[in-house]
Amino acid sequence: MLESVKGKILRKIEGKVVIDINGFGLLVNTPSGNELLKKGDEIFLYTYLSITKNGVELYGFKQYEERELFKTIIRVPNVGPKTALSIISGLGIKGIKRALSNNDPEPISRVKGIGSKTAKRIILELKDSLKLETGKESIEARKALIKLGFLAEEANRFILKILKEDEELSSDEIVERVLKGI
Repeated sequence: MLESVKGKILRKIEGKVVIDINGFGLLVNTPSGNELLKKGDEIFLYTYLSITKNGVELYGFKQYEERELFKTIIRVPNVGPKTALSIISGLGIKGIKRALSNNDPEPISRVKGIGSKTAKRIILELKDSLKLETGKESIEARKALIKLGFLAEEANRFILKILKEDEELSSDEIVERVLKGI
């Protein structure tokens, strides 16, 4: 219905922005991370319109993938838009996908307002519904380790272990850490 908005920022409120769209001020809930935005900046957000018995709320996301993840999270029973926004703000896309791929509810339960039961339910409901893609760096590191004589399963295990410690590594850094760890 309301796919996206584009306009100038009139005002910033914690977790929200007011966007001027041809003379209309639209209040949009946003994930944290918009601290760099300032009044007068041009902004484009992918949106989700939530209509409940308590009112109408608009949620906006800089990335399409963020909005799609948000829509997936709110499908979990008893998880509403504000909770989903908190999870995205607290963990980001990579953090959520890492928690799901590791089947680890603990990072989600650290988000304010999320208990361990809810975190476990989120993991259970979402782990199969989201594409947990392997990054380009992991694929390249895996190929390099196999060329060095590692079995595919062994290479995967080492790569996952290294990426749990630090996910922002190049393929060369992953291979180097695996070789140092042996």
